[in-house]
Amino acid sequence: MKIKIKNSTIEADMADSFWKKMIGLSFSKNKNMLFIMDYEAKWNFWMFIVRYPLRIFYINSNKMVIDIKEASPLSMNPESWKTYSPKSPCKYILESPFDLKIKIGDRLNW
Repeated sequence: MKIKIKNSTIEADMADSFWKKMIGLSFSKNKNMLFIMDYEAKWNFWMFIVRYPLRIFYINSNKMVIDIKEASPLSMNPESWKTYSPKSPCKYILESPFDLKIKIGDRLNW
């Protein structure tokens, strides 16, 4: 799927089923993934089996970025065992290993 952000476009896989949402980017690398949730909520994400850092963009039902989290891989250190959730309810979540030039308040289109 193509996602437009300002004057650029990125490619993202779509996590629109239970299984795709459960697996996420756990076994993949070098791609973006857009999670389409059934309703708005403060969805929690964690880095189970993801071996590289991600940026998590939380997007509301108007497709506006409402929060961004820097997520680190899990390690043997229990302090790394955390979940990431937005400050406000969201409907979509974009995970990316790339340095996308997206800020809070940006509107995405797909």
